[in-house]
Amino acid sequence: MVEGGLYGSVAQRRLQAGALESLEATRRTPGAVFAARMSGTEDPERFGWDRISAILRAEGAMTFRMIAAGACPEVERRLAALGFAVAWWDVFEGSRDEVAVACDGVLAAPRNDVAPLVPFPGDEAEFLARVQAFMAEGGVAPFPAQVLSGETGAAALAVLGDARDGSMVATAFAHFPYNRHSPHRATAWAGLATVREDFRGRGIGVWVNALALRRAVIDLRAERAQEFARKSNAASRRMIERCGLRLRPDLLSGIAQPLGSASFTR
Repeated sequence: MVEGGLYGSVAQRRLQAGALESLEATRRTPGAVFAARMSGTEDPERFGWDRISAILRAEGAMTFRMIAAGACPEVERRLAALGFAVAWWDVFEGSRDEVAVACDGVLAAPRNDVAPLVPFPGDEAEFLARVQAFMAEGGVAPFPAQVLSGETGAAALAVLGDARDGSMVATAFAHFPYNRHSPHRATAWAGLATVREDFRGRGIGVWVNALALRRAVIDLRAERAQEFARKSNAASRRMIERCGLRLRPDLLSGIAQPLGSASFTR
């Protein structure tokens, strides 16, 4: 059983532990996605509805990624029969060149109000725990520390601090959730963008998001990058589009939870 590095409620920790414990199986299973917060699939038919049903019964939630919009009603029907509903998010995606050019444009304007934060040698665990707490305080369900650190695979964590006192003010993250069987295997997912309330409205969200995305496509050589946003979250959608990603109306991603459950993350 995974113990260290988890964060959140008992239910959130259980989901994270399940994702970490099944990591090797996820890497070799067609249709599986390593979503870090919970188990996931990008192809329910290939992954198998018997497996999906077993995961939902055991863990209580599951993510569905990059689902063709035309297939979503059938996914909803199958989930409803199991007592679950899925909340869909829009998919935004861009190529390496599109993302790099846009992010370089964002980052070209220097800032004197924030500065990158990195852990001191030997303090990595404490630093990641602070990052997780910061994300949770901002309403974002964090990832396990093993994922944020890159222990489970190539990753880009961007953290900004107040230039005056070094306190944490913003985070964003990118990693590779898809396995070798996936058409999205060279695509980096980015998210976990969180900005402290007193620093909002200054363009810091797009700045930290651009940092994580640029590292993903330049340093980690992702061929494409993707982010997800609710239809109602205009601020996140603007931030994502400023970083070179464009809406994919043909695809949706979402989280399945028991009928009547509160939203899993912001």
